[in-house]
Amino acid sequence: MKSLYLYCLFVLYIPFLLQAKSKFGDYYLGFGLDFIEAEDTTSYEGEGLSLFVNSLASDQADFHFIFDYGTLDGSSSKETVWNLGADYIYHLDNFSGVDGMIRPYVGFGIGYLDDSAGLSLADDGFSWNLQIGTELLLTEEISLAFGGKFFGLWSDFAETDFELGVDFVWWINDVHGVSLGYNHGLDGGIDVIGLKYLYSWR
Repeated sequence: MKSLYLYCLFVLYIPFLLQAKSKFGDYYLGFGLDFIEAEDTTSYEGEGLSLFVNSLASDQADFHFIFDYGTLDGSSSKETVWNLGADYIYHLDNFSGVDGMIRPYVGFGIGYLDDSAGLSLADDGFSWNLQIGTELLLTEEISLAFGGKFFGLWSDFAETDFELGVDFVWWINDVHGVSLGYNHGLDGGIDVIGLKYLYSWR
């Protein structure tokens, strides 16, 4: 009887998954606050501002443009870090269908990093990144994305780092949404918690 009850709940749940609003394949912009903590040779903590735009590149791909700026306070200095980038994200919809619950993705991007403390990468300059992850559409309004990003400098391919992240997204309606994310840099030891507002104009 219990298994029949669970099966009925699952069947009723499917229509919500098929209509779920994804963070991919849509037009939206957003901004938010980041809370940063870095543990390297010196401890830093601070806040940052994040601005981003997501736009369709095709039916299965997005362009994602970002600008991040942060200030960090250390024991003996105050540092700034900013990053400007553009990413191409390809969502693998054939994995579970266009309206499936699981939406894996891969991507790559380019950017420019200015990090006065040298926390993320040792030098400033033009950067590259490779991304992989998946989004889980939990309900019509809520999704959870897990991903990893391998990135480095064009001027020195030995200067790299790997970042893991998780992002919880709640679309309040078709226009407005909020997200809460956490990222951790494995080599730099940088932890970032971000709270963001999303605005979809389509």
